[in-house]
Amino acid sequence: MEQILIVKTSALGDIVQSLDILSYLHSRFPNAFIDWAVEENLSPLISSHPLIRKAIPLKLKLKLSNWKQFLALRKENYDYLFDLQGNIKSGLITLLARSKVKVGLGPKSVREWPNILATHIRFEVPQHLNIRLQYLSLIRQYFNDASAPIPKPMRLNTTPVEKESLDRHLSKLTAPLKIMVCPGSKWPTKQLPLETLLSLLDLIEKNLPASFLLVWGDASEKALCEKLQSNKRVLSEKLSLPLWQNLMSEMDLVIAVDSSALHLAATTQTPTFSVFGPTSPNIFKPIGNHHLAIFGKCPYGTIFEKRCPVLRSCPTAACMRDLKAEKLFEEFIKWWQRDSVPLNPCQRAEPFANPGFQRM
Repeated sequence: MEQILIVKTSALGDIVQSLDILSYLHSRFPNAFIDWAVEENLSPLISSHPLIRKAIPLKLKLKLSNWKQFLALRKENYDYLFDLQGNIKSGLITLLARSKVKVGLGPKSVREWPNILATHIRFEVPQHLNIRLQYLSLIRQYFNDASAPIPKPMRLNTTPVEKESLDRHLSKLTAPLKIMVCPGSKWPTKQLPLETLLSLLDLIEKNLPASFLLVWGDASEKALCEKLQSNKRVLSEKLSLPLWQNLMSEMDLVIAVDSSALHLAATTQTPTFSVFGPTSPNIFKPIGNHHLAIFGKCPYGTIFEKRCPVLRSCPTAACMRDLKAEKLFEEFIKWWQRDSVPLNPCQRAEPFANPGFQRM
């Protein structure tokens, strides 16, 4: 019976994007024990995954008091270790862990070159692939697999208290169509302006029998959601990640920007409508025909493959600011009502002709 260790310590969105590797490993080794080394604050997410035996929570600040956690890694003997992080700290974890084989990123793909000293076998990952396929690529290359099964939707495990909260939230959504709205992102440049989002929700509300659940992660996102509230737009309680993911599974649609929320929704069967600006939907959009992304073009002509070089510092965020709610709704409703099957949205479209954005 194989024992496997995944080393992917942060950040939240990156970890969520890498979860597809678990269903792939399970397809190869149905009886394997899979453990995951992760930053302590993110361990509840990993612990709640049904294919994980245990999360190994670590405090990654290099303090003497934290060394016991690292040394505890040596208690297990693994058959395979996959370092998906590729930096110095994950290299230290990889170095200390006991495994017959330690697989990591090659020198062109690794984030910090000392990491390669900790691995036995390394592979370069094609950077043009969707981020979920990049993580899968490393493991598939090791097993010499030309293809992998399509990951199935899954649900994180929840507690009885979380299940009660789920039912309580659902009871407040009385319209036939249940839509979750996740407007926040770590970087403000990724967010739609409040006025644009308000107008978009107004248009959806006028044209579809919908009620909305407004979900937030921190105080600033809660303040934003409070400004979006109305009779049909319900503010969520503070949600754990497993509860949030299970609520997404009960929705008919999730609306989001490029954020951890969007990537979490991609682990469910629920369609998503997302808006991108300073990041590429080719890389970060959820995979599948039931996901539609709108890409706001940079008015300054900046071209990038993955992230805009001024994502964190752009003073105007014009790629998101210049998007018009009417155009967003036009693309959304066209996609949603294709063939009059809301839960089976349209096939991947060609780039939209309007020079202001692309439909993807």
